[in-house]
Amino acid sequence: MGPLIRTRILTMFILLSTTVVGYTQSDNQAVILQYHHVSTDSPPVTSLSKESFTAHMDYLDENGFTILPLETVLHRLKNGPLLPDKTAVITFDDGYTSVYEIAYPLLQEKGWPFTVFVTTGLVSTNDSLYSTWEEIQIMASNGATIANHTVSHPYLLEHPDGQSEQQWLEGVRIEILQAEATILEKTGQGHKIVAYPYGEYNPAIQQLVSELGFTGIGQHSGPVNATSDFTALPRFPFSGIYASMNSFPTKVMSLAFSLDEVLPVTPVTRESSPTAELDFVADQAGLRGLSCFNNNERIEIEVLNNAENRYKVSTHINNRSRRFRYNCTAPGQEGRYFWYSIPWVNPDIPE
Repeated sequence: MGPLIRTRILTMFILLSTTVVGYTQSDNQAVILQYHHVSTDSPPVTSLSKESFTAHMDYLDENGFTILPLETVLHRLKNGPLLPDKTAVITFDDGYTSVYEIAYPLLQEKGWPFTVFVTTGLVSTNDSLYSTWEEIQIMASNGATIANHTVSHPYLLEHPDGQSEQQWLEGVRIEILQAEATILEKTGQGHKIVAYPYGEYNPAIQQLVSELGFTGIGQHSGPVNATSDFTALPRFPFSGIYASMNSFPTKVMSLAFSLDEVLPVTPVTRESSPTAELDFVADQAGLRGLSCFNNNERIEIEVLNNAENRYKVSTHINNRSRRFRYNCTAPGQEGRYFWYSIPWVNPDIPE
């Protein structure tokens, strides 16, 4: 029995399975893993070694994780039935050759599905860096979901000189729709899932994505559940210093917080120390031990309304990078941790 057949049978079995007694909507959750290069010959900030990637996959295998296609997880989060505990999705951004040459054979051995977010304008442009369409088609025929990472991998928040807001947003629309059309033409797949280049987005882009019927995927960390924002879903990035096995188990075993509201509604900021407000759902567990961090330093949490589980998160740390985040965690059951990430991007800072 081939890996693709095994994957389909597994997916059908889980879709038909009964839900777990005692679970609530917030328990319906998964972790989405994000990789770029699986290589030591590429920039460390977006890479991890074959040995580290293998260690990650072996941990998932040895600790009872269920690996499902991204589109299956999204459907079940929105519509049910509930996902098994310790459900994970494996994703790769940009479609680098190392995904085909190194990651794909390992995932084939395990019979696991995975997602490749391809930047369609870069496919087949440099065989030593990016996969070819033939390689992507082979992966697509053997358990891979091929999804949208735009045509040219632009900084979506950048407004070309002289463009109106409407013209800029139309450019974003074209990037998404042209890439989706090319993926459909080349692979026969059309899942309407877009991963934002560099993880950058704002409310206008989120509204556009929603109007187009897409799910939007970011690069801020954390698990997803049925209450997550499907125009900006988090993923755990694993590359560079963040690929360590010291932190990998904590991240993939994490539990999703459920929130009613997050302010401000945009991750875009011109401040180096922005403030956020988090309004957790009434029955959210674990808040007594809530802690938030910026650059691994604990930051201030103020209770705004204890009865309504509303908190203010602030810091005096001056963040000088274009993108940064506040990570909030709290102890959960059986040594696991709840996790929520607040992403920020300052488009005035160039890269």
